[in-house]
Amino acid sequence: MSRSTALTGYNLKRFALLGEPVGHSLSPLLHKAIYRQLEIDDASYRTVELPEERLKSFFTGFRVGGFDGVNVTIPHKSRVIQLLDEVDSKAKLIDAVNCVNRVGNKLTGYNTDLLGFAYSLRQNNVHIDGNVFAILGAGGSAQAVGAVLAEGAAKQVYIVNRTPERAERLKEIILAVNDAISVTVCSEQELAERSAELDCVINTTSLGMAPNTKMSPISESIFSENCLAFDLVYSPMKTKFLSDAESQGAAIVNGLQMLVAQAVYSVEIWMGGNIVAHVDMNALVRDLEKAIK
Repeated sequence: MSRSTALTGYNLKRFALLGEPVGHSLSPLLHKAIYRQLEIDDASYRTVELPEERLKSFFTGFRVGGFDGVNVTIPHKSRVIQLLDEVDSKAKLIDAVNCVNRVGNKLTGYNTDLLGFAYSLRQNNVHIDGNVFAILGAGGSAQAVGAVLAEGAAKQVYIVNRTPERAERLKEIILAVNDAISVTVCSEQELAERSAELDCVINTTSLGMAPNTKMSPISESIFSENCLAFDLVYSPMKTKFLSDAESQGAAIVNGLQMLVAQAVYSVEIWMGGNIVAHVDMNALVRDLEKAIK
């Protein structure tokens, strides 16, 4: 069965990205590339700049047919939860929804960041089980990362964050998924003292993102040639965090694969079927690389 045969029969579908700001987002370009690969010509995707005071009224219209599905980004990932009928258990645990599907008048929330991060780890042959990770930051993205590491049975997770309360909340989430993991909240200096044991350091903060490209969340002394540096930031494709890691001999991965994968998993939720199997993820990454350059 061809892709076009497998994926025909849809009425006109309307999708969008909600957030503030969203003008810089690559999501419309990415989703159009996904639809093009799948030979879907009856779906649209756009950004909606949505301040908090308009969130409730938007979802009232969404529920009765304004859109078929939406992605949600900063600052609304937690705020939308109270406006939904159901929330997937993992999205509920980390208190963050980035994908909402509408069936009739019913709205259900999911978090495909978890799926995207797990996909990128697999593609880069990063094994979670028994390895030692450090998470920089403790926001919504960090919570998704922490849940994936917990589910994969990491041996040890270190958390470095400016706000101790948020770091402790991330620790609670990780232990709620898997209480057999050792989780330690520590300072940057304390992490540096443990650098020899680190298998992977993950930046979940926005530090280093354009236009603040000279910033990094951590000192380069944290890295070794046996460590992988994973940055959820994808623009620029090589942040200072990644450049510093590379200069110390560490392997590096940026956030493009994760971005692509979370979008494809969103399409799979909205349209059903095994969309992931029908998409060339590497081609989508290359499309975004051209756009960023």
